[in-house]
Amino acid sequence: MPHTPAADAVDEDPAVGAPYDTGPVAPTPQGPDQTDRVIIAAAEEIGTGCPCGLIVVDDATGELTAFALASVAEHPDAVVLSWTSSLPLATSLRERFAGQIEAGRLHVPAGPDVLPLEQAAAEVEGHLLVLMRLPKAVHALEDRARRLAAAVRTGGQDGLGIIAGGRVKHMTRAQNDALATVFSEVRASRGIGKSRALIATELRASSAAPVAIDGSARVAVRGQQRELALRGVGAVFGGASADAGSRLLLQALDRALVSGDLTADAPVTAAADLGCGNGLMTAHLAAALPEASVLGSDADADAVSSTRATLAANALEREEVEVSWDDALSRVADSSLDLVLLNPPFHDGTSVDATLVQGLLDTAARVLRPGGQLWFVHNSHLRYRTEVERRAGAVQQRARDRRFTVLSAVR
Repeated sequence: MPHTPAADAVDEDPAVGAPYDTGPVAPTPQGPDQTDRVIIAAAEEIGTGCPCGLIVVDDATGELTAFALASVAEHPDAVVLSWTSSLPLATSLRERFAGQIEAGRLHVPAGPDVLPLEQAAAEVEGHLLVLMRLPKAVHALEDRARRLAAAVRTGGQDGLGIIAGGRVKHMTRAQNDALATVFSEVRASRGIGKSRALIATELRASSAAPVAIDGSARVAVRGQQRELALRGVGAVFGGASADAGSRLLLQALDRALVSGDLTADAPVTAAADLGCGNGLMTAHLAAALPEASVLGSDADADAVSSTRATLAANALEREEVEVSWDDALSRVADSSLDLVLLNPPFHDGTSVDATLVQGLLDTAARVLRPGGQLWFVHNSHLRYRTEVERRAGAVQQRARDRRFTVLSAVR
C-alpha cells in the first residue's frame, strides 16, 4: 500500500510550546506525555503480544519502557531492550528500572562502550516492534530505521515495525519518505492532543545499509592547510559539517601551536575534546599532536560513533587516540590532562540555557593539571569570562567575531 504522508493526515491545530526533541530528562514516574500516549495507543492498536520483541529507542520520559515491560509481563522469557544514545538518560533508565534489569526482563546498554543500535537490536527475538520518538533531523530517522532493518537481516528475526511519535507541528512528509525507504507501508495514526505517530510496517526485501554522512572541513594543522574528512552518524549535532565555533577555536589554537605559545611552559602530552560531536576537534588534536595521547569524549552515542568514523576516515587511529562514551569525563583522573577543548551546548531545545555549560567547566577544571589549559568557545553575546576564570584560572581572549568568542584559561 502507498504510504500516507503525516502532513496529509493532520486535522488539528498546530502544537504550541517546546519541540519534542528538547533533550533527555530524568525518567521519573510522572506519567506519559502526549507523545508517549499516542505511541502507546498505536502499539495497543497493532498489538504487542509475544512472540513480539519490544524495543524502545530514545525514551525521553521512561514511560515507553514502562509500557513495554507491562506488555510482556505475562511472558516470563520476554526481554525488553531500551536503547538510547544519551548516556545520562540511559543511566537514569537503569536507576528507575534496576529491579527489572536485575531480573533479566530489561536490557539498557550504557557505558563505557557504545553498543550500536543494530547490534543491540539483533539480540532481540521475535517480530521486532520499535517504539520511539521522531528525531528532529530526517536523516537521523532514516539512520535509525536502516539500523533496525540491518538488525533484522543480521539476526534473522521475523520482521520489523516502527511506531515513531512526535508533535504534529514538527512532522513533515519527509519523515514518511525516510521511513518508506525501509518499509513498504507508512501511515499516520490518529492524533492525541497535539501529537501523532507514524506507523511503519512491511519491511522491504532490501534497503540501503546504514552509512555515516560524509563531509569535510579545511583547517590549518601546524600552519598547513589540511582537508579533514568528517562523518556524521544518526542525530549527532552538526551532522558531517564543521560548525563555526569549532572552526574559530581551531584557528586560534593552531596559531598558538605554531607560535609555541601553547607549549611555552610545558609540552602537551595528554589532551581531550570534551563533547567531541562529529570529531572535528578530536581529529585536529590527533593530527597536530602526534606524540600526545588524545581523548574524544561525549555523552551521546551517535557522537562517539561519528568521531570514531571521522578518525578512521583521516587515518588518525592509533593506540594513544581514544574515543569514550562518557559523561563529564568520569573515567579521567583529576589533574591528568594538559589541554582540554570545549565547544559546549548552549541550548535546551530552542531555549538558550547558560547553566548547561557550568558543569562542563567544572569538569575541565577537575581534569586539568596545574598549568594545563582550557580552550573554550561560546556565543559572543553571552558573557562567560568570569565563569571560566572563577572555575579554571586566568583567562585570555584568543579570538572573537560577530558570533563566537574563544577564551583560554590556565589552571
